[in-house]
Amino acid sequence: MYKEYLPCNILTPYIDKYWEYKGQPEYGTKISIPPYGCTDFVFTLGEAVNDINNNLKMQPFRSYFVGPMNTHTELITVANSVHVFGIRFLPCGLYRFMGLPLSELVNHRCSASDLTNIFENSFIERLSNQHNSERLTAIIDEFLIIHLSKHNPKVDRKILFAVDKINREKGMLSIHSLMADVCLCQRHFERKFKVYTGYSPKEYSRIVKFWNAIDLLRNTSYDNLLSTAVLAGYYDVPHLSREVKRLSGNTPSSFLMLPSKIDTRIYLES
Repeated sequence: MYKEYLPCNILTPYIDKYWEYKGQPEYGTKISIPPYGCTDFVFTLGEAVNDINNNLKMQPFRSYFVGPMNTHTELITVANSVHVFGIRFLPCGLYRFMGLPLSELVNHRCSASDLTNIFENSFIERLSNQHNSERLTAIIDEFLIIHLSKHNPKVDRKILFAVDKINREKGMLSIHSLMADVCLCQRHFERKFKVYTGYSPKEYSRIVKFWNAIDLLRNTSYDNLLSTAVLAGYYDVPHLSREVKRLSGNTPSSFLMLPSKIDTRIYLES
């Protein structure tokens, strides 16, 4: 079962949400995860999964880093019981804690210890002893607030503004219009945007646009695919299909009238 939790108010400018996947999927179940324009730290609090794309074999009671992705990730369960807990940082959010240029970490997945000493083994052990989600989020909240007070690199406000505007316009804002708003030349703007988010403005807009399309698809039918494609900012149904396939590994029809209880952040296949 997949669940999401909100961080405390102090951390909401930096963290999108905490998420948890805990259950007993059939051995060998594939999990397809589309890119969402963010970065994650993932804690395996029990048996874990393997990353097919990156050949990353996750071990129990370890922490892993998942950088900004520009295509879908495929995982496969290698145990009958899985429990993972994640921190999903907003675009620009992780930079406030680590100060690393995310442009160097695109499609990068690794053990957290290979990247940073923020989440040491003692912290994972502390989390693994908790069986209540509220207690887990409280421990992470407290830990990150302390870390934030000690390390707080600044993010260019123009890039924060640009990310917010792309989100508000659902990925359908032209990059030239965006550059005019932030008063930066294209080369300088794109370089800074990549440093803080890991994406070019065009790539990030593409992902935001994709998620808007998925939200629309969940409330439409096959007969309305063309109008949905146009409303989401695509030229036609083939254009929509190519983008959905590239970013999710699935077709638009996979998301049609999807029940609200199924979260599209993960897509399970037997």
